[in-house]
Amino acid sequence: MQAAEADDGRFDAYRAALRAFVARRVDDASEVEDLVQEACARLVASARERTVDEPQAYLFRIAANLIADRHRHRRALPVVPLGPEIHPPVRPAQEDRRRVADLQTALEAALDELSPRCREVFVMRRFDERGTGEIARELGISPRMVQKHLNHAVAHLYDRLAHLMERGA
Repeated sequence: MQAAEADDGRFDAYRAALRAFVARRVDDASEVEDLVQEACARLVASARERTVDEPQAYLFRIAANLIADRHRHRRALPVVPLGPEIHPPVRPAQEDRRRVADLQTALEAALDELSPRCREVFVMRRFDERGTGEIARELGISPRMVQKHLNHAVAHLYDRLAHLMERGA
């Protein structure tokens, strides 16, 4: 990715997928936005210095590192015991199970809306954790086409599931 590519639509799809990725790992919505912004800024800065061959993968690696740094920093902070008058909110386990079931149902429905090839590429990459090159060879398509299918699938899933993720935060 060159710096100029940050302005086209692909970057928006990366950003949407990244927001969902970070939101699954960070509870605070304002921190999600901060981490997404920081990861995007670092990607753009890197793209100015050199060509980034896999911008989406690089962006997710940056975000994962930022999240790890955040967790390390949090662990280093002293723990202040809560007094008896302060009770942190606790979600009922049944509500959490229902929310997970709703998300699973919505994910399955959204995946069913994708073309068979697009769904197959997404499942192989995200659930089977296969590499882009491996998927391309197995399906007889180019790595670029694998990336196009992934970008389309992620953007579609984000559009269909974003409201569920925001509701639960």
